[in-house]
Amino acid sequence: MGKRTVLYKVHSEMGHIVEFAGFDMPLFYVGISEEVMSVRNKAGVFDVSHMGRVLFSGKEAGTFLDFVTSQEISKLEPNQARYALILNENGGIKDDIIVVRRDDESYLVVWNAANRDKNIAWVEEHAKSFDVEIKNISDKSFMIALQGPYSETILQQICDRKLDVLKRFRGTEGYVKAAKCLITRTGYTGEDGFELISEDIEMAEDIWRNLISLGATPAGLGARDVLRIEAGLPLYGHEINEEINPFEAGLEFAVKLQKGDFIGKVALERLKDAIVRKRMGIKMTGKGIPREGYKVYSADKEIGFVTSGTYSPTINLGIAMAYLPVGVKLGEEVIVKIRGRDEKGVVSDFPFYDTEIYGWRRKK
Repeated sequence: MGKRTVLYKVHSEMGHIVEFAGFDMPLFYVGISEEVMSVRNKAGVFDVSHMGRVLFSGKEAGTFLDFVTSQEISKLEPNQARYALILNENGGIKDDIIVVRRDDESYLVVWNAANRDKNIAWVEEHAKSFDVEIKNISDKSFMIALQGPYSETILQQICDRKLDVLKRFRGTEGYVKAAKCLITRTGYTGEDGFELISEDIEMAEDIWRNLISLGATPAGLGARDVLRIEAGLPLYGHEINEEINPFEAGLEFAVKLQKGDFIGKVALERLKDAIVRKRMGIKMTGKGIPREGYKVYSADKEIGFVTSGTYSPTINLGIAMAYLPVGVKLGEEVIVKIRGRDEKGVVSDFPFYDTEIYGWRRKK
């Protein structure tokens, strides 16, 4: 038996439970494709309480986060959020994170469930010479993600803050039902949406059930994985790990090389002009569904490998993320070996769907 979030009771009533990152979590409720399309067309609600949530506070909290991440965290405005990377000394990615600045001397960092223990040990080791306090609230709080074009309409009915003025990658303190929450507007699906983070854990089930009664579909890990692949978003242990650097992963936007010293900076300055492979998309043109580890060919020459692959209900095709040589062009035809068969695909950009129809940029 794995660890359980505060919402395990409702998951066990409604969902198909699997073990993920040491937690018993719902893989799906009614079905993965149905849950994906609910998020794309209306709204879905996810329990993401298994993820790590850590508070950094003190006079040098911002300076410390500048040093242990790839971004210039100390320059964030209060209630601003930013995607960042934790790197090792060789420039490899230890994890990708979201940082929210709470006030002048307080920041919340959210990181992957699989890396909770590893990351805490890493930041505590490097914090010894900084005036910073680190408080792990992962098991003392809940985190619910509401994603999809109807998210704002649904959440507004049980939230005391005006959500239409909350911009993307911003946050606010407010009440959802009777729970005091940090409400952020980010996400891992490509859609508009919100995260509710609160230490009022006794309120989690009430909020969950309310969101569903207001029209959100409960969605599990399966839908979350398909949605993030459709959006071209990396997952630790698949597209990113300690042997892959941000330039290969297409995450150079999250690296501020011009800032002061940070872990991995020297290595990245050396690596940035020596990239031979790049994370790219593959959109299958036949019926094949690519999966992690499948080999990618150009004619009869092996050129890369799939890191994540799935069937996309949004575009009704097999799609994949893969590492391919930097010279490969968008639209180029490739072959994916699927169970001994040669299945054709084309190199694609991210996201895989039409952004005028789906995603947070969609035309209303």
